[in-house]
Amino acid sequence: MLVVPFSSLSLLARNPSRIRFLLAASAARVACLAMSASPQPAATVSVEYAKSGRSTCKGCSGAIASGALRLGATTPDPRGYDATKWYHVACFPSASHPLGPVESINGFDSIKEDDREELLHELEKNRKRGQTVVSPSEEPSPKKVKSQMSPSAEGLSDKASVSIEYAKSGRSTCKGCTENIAKGTLRLGASFHDPRGFENTKWYHVACFPTSSYPVFPVENINGFDSIEDHDREKLQELKENDDNAADHLKKEMVHGLGGSKEVSEKNPEEVKNHNSKIDKTVNPLDKPSPKKVKAHMSSTAKGVSEKASVLVEYAKSGRSTCKGCNENIAKGALRLGASAHDPRGYDSTKWYHVACFPASSYPVFPVENLQGFDSIKNDDREKLRELEENYKSDGNAADRSSEPNLKEEMVDSTGISKEGAAKNLEEVKLSAGNNRIHPVISFSVSDINKDYKGATLPTQWKAFKTVIFREQEDGLHASAKIAAFDFDGCLAKTSVRIIGADKWSLQHKSIPEKLKSLYNDGYKLVIFTNESNIDRWKNKRQEAVDSKVGRLDNFIGCVKVPIQVFIACGLGKGKGTPDDPYRKPNPGMWWLMAQHFNSGIEIDMDKSFYVGDAAGRDNDHSDADIEFAKAIGLKFHVPEEYFGP
Repeated sequence: MLVVPFSSLSLLARNPSRIRFLLAASAARVACLAMSASPQPAATVSVEYAKSGRSTCKGCSGAIASGALRLGATTPDPRGYDATKWYHVACFPSASHPLGPVESINGFDSIKEDDREELLHELEKNRKRGQTVVSPSEEPSPKKVKSQMSPSAEGLSDKASVSIEYAKSGRSTCKGCTENIAKGTLRLGASFHDPRGFENTKWYHVACFPTSSYPVFPVENINGFDSIEDHDREKLQELKENDDNAADHLKKEMVHGLGGSKEVSEKNPEEVKNHNSKIDKTVNPLDKPSPKKVKAHMSSTAKGVSEKASVLVEYAKSGRSTCKGCNENIAKGALRLGASAHDPRGYDSTKWYHVACFPASSYPVFPVENLQGFDSIKNDDREKLRELEENYKSDGNAADRSSEPNLKEEMVDSTGISKEGAAKNLEEVKLSAGNNRIHPVISFSVSDINKDYKGATLPTQWKAFKTVIFREQEDGLHASAKIAAFDFDGCLAKTSVRIIGADKWSLQHKSIPEKLKSLYNDGYKLVIFTNESNIDRWKNKRQEAVDSKVGRLDNFIGCVKVPIQVFIACGLGKGKGTPDDPYRKPNPGMWWLMAQHFNSGIEIDMDKSFYVGDAAGRDNDHSDADIEFAKAIGLKFHVPEEYFGP
């Protein structure tokens, strides 16, 4: 009812339009009250993989990662459209939305089998929590949801996996002592699955690791144990033998295990003082280790001998690399030596040195003729390396010779030779001993890896290197001498360049899953090499292009149920004012990136390896990129209909 004071009647009488406005406003208010009082229609629940990383969970207010499993509650909005609220599976308010049989949820049949089991498990846990029943229109407090999640996310979990590695940067923080973990320091990580769809890892100094809380023994089973150096494995063995006093022993060893290094004593006089005094002090695992102790430990681990490392020589392609020996920049075009070791995440990490700074006693550098890239350097520089070998044999260590400054200066500042090498600026060619083919030497290091591509966010398991997006190594994917390589679009999957979407694809041939499983069981490593220039070309829609391409590839791998390594070339082909991208097919850059840095140093058997692609230069083919790619590498080539059948 509209109530108007008597004193206002005369004013309203003189202004009829105001009466009409008040009546309309009152009617709208009544309609809103009636709408809110009427029962809300039941929400429709659906499940899917997040198509991007832009959605926000209505339970915990956190972002839902691209590719993470999410649940949506959809209700019709009175304004004529459907509104969907998205949740992490662990945050979904089961009490608010009666689900019925989980199998009846929209989209249940389209998710992976292991995700179906995870969904059943998480929803059952939600019910057991005894959440307060709220109306479907109400949202639970983010603090409540976080408090409900915390027991599973932060508790001591038997499902946690433990890994060990050398810290890749100085940004991580020890969860035990809350101090930074210095770059290169040995660290232990406890990883567990976060309900929001990604893996969460807590990092610790070795001395701070809570061994009673996680399955750390036997230490030989720790992920990454095979990739650390021998003396660090022994430290972990000691941790096993004397669990109660391990923190004390290890921290003292970090301080005293320097062996009276002159270089360290000059930088850290307190380290030497502690070493000489040999203070015996009981240390609690949660006590804060001295940053200088950590630095000392880092230096001892980083300079150890790695029998599995391979050594290469080349001219520096830029002036950005830093010598790990003297910490000075390596000038563009200067001859440099690199020690490459396999990283547990599936690629090789390279440490660069000036030739005069290279720790020859730590790596298999002699005879120099066996170095990767030796055939691609100038004759004068080959002679310098041979001279370095002779000096080392006579004196034990060329780096200790009094002629080191002159040798270093000669290597960095040599005119003509290094500058000419720098002018070529790319991957100098060398002769491969494996198949006698000329191929580029591709420089690759962990510092070159990015978590996004030119502003576009990548899912957790995807990373970028230059103009290539690659999928990180997953469980079950093993390096091999036998490579079965494939194109994606038009070969493994039917797609359209005009339609984007992670689910806008289908199998090109029905026999593909069975064929790929057979190859995998026969010891082949499966690799996909695919071009996707739209990712570079669509500057305003780059995120959509990335989500579509990586989403299709992730869904394909989930469909065939075998681990596959993937490389996406995002660069453009040669055009007016556009240089030819070396990683875009038919250029073989993606192949050499995989062969040199993503196959654990295993030489590829070209007679047993092959490549399958649809772009074979036939009358109806869109190009000849695939067959030319295979020719450039020296691989046997098949078209899809020949290899997979009709």
